[in-house]
Amino acid sequence: MRNKFILAPVKTGYADSSGRVTESFRDFYIERSKDIGAVTLEPLYMDPGLREIPTQVGIDSDDKIEGLSDLVSDIHANGARVIAHLNHPGRVANPKIPGNYFVSSSAEACPSIGKVPKAMDEADMKKVVTL
Repeated sequence: MRNKFILAPVKTGYADSSGRVTESFRDFYIERSKDIGAVTLEPLYMDPGLREIPTQVGIDSDDKIEGLSDLVSDIHANGARVIAHLNHPGRVANPKIPGNYFVSSSAEACPSIGKVPKAMDEADMKKVVTL
């Protein structure tokens, strides 16, 4: 790594509504990768029912590979490394996004959202591990 400066994960909201990389998303990370050692991508959802924002980048399906692969290549070309931030929002999943579901380690409401999630059972935990 060329230096120890690492961009922390930033929720840009620049993905399209399907969770694919857009030009704005690429431009944001390519510009910031020019002089630092590594870039941590925004929290990446692994299941479309587990998004924090409607325009969050996902890694839940093969149709997202090309955009993410091109982005990683461009960041590497700038001399920086890429860190993927895998995300399970638990009780902070956005209730306004159709199809989102709420599971967390406990049935305790998130203060900012107010919705009480389902406490995960063993089957839920296994599902998360296999994402």
